[in-house]
Amino acid sequence: MKINFNDEKPEDIYQVGNVFRNEDDLYLIATVDTNAGYTLVCLSKNNIIGRYDTLEELAEDVKEDDDTLVYAEINVF
Repeated sequence: MKINFNDEKPEDIYQVGNVFRNEDDLYLIATVDTNAGYTLVCLSKNNIIGRYDTLEELAEDVKEDDDTLVYAEINVF
């Protein structure tokens, strides 16, 4: 597996499907369905951190200066 960490503008980090690093943990931003809002999943600990009505609400709650967008590439041979 190849993982790259890229500095991005905050508005680019907090989007559905993105994985970002916050301190030592990796997080995934996901949506359950159109009515349930958004969830933040901690991939390092395999649990849901919180549920939010909007992406803006999610970003306000979790955003830190050192958050980094993660690009992962998995190669299976």
